Amino acid sequence: MKKRLTFIIIIGVFLLAMTGCIVRNQSSAHYSIKEGSKITDTYSYNVEDDFKGMKLKINLNLTKGIVTFELKDPNGDIQWSGEVDSDKPLKEVKSFDKITGEWTLTFENVDNSGEGELNLQFNRL
Repeated sequence: MKKRLTFIIIIGVFLLAMTGCIVRNQSSAHYSIKEGSKITDTYSYNVEDDFKGMKLKINLNLTKGIVTFELKDPNGDIQWSGEVDSDKPLKEVKSFDKITGEWTLTFENVDNSGEGELNLQFNRL
């Protein structure tokens, strides 16, 4: 039973990694990064007309490897990007002015060597 539950969780995480995650108004995600997994993971958030802006909280702790990230607004402009490694964890909250439409946040496990935990939360302002 425990093996089956672990298998179901792994499949769920894999599907999230392959399809991304669409979130509305307020959403959070928790993800484990495993060494050797080729990951380019994309999360989307829709900023609507009645929003004042958007806030994004990222907590990314790696035990090894490197992960890059990039937040693009609906116009395709990069609003926030960076690189995280085990010596330089990322624990930050940033607010952004309203640009209506779908924002995308992409993470890439560089050289498939990253291992650690990712927690993120989108909120409307």
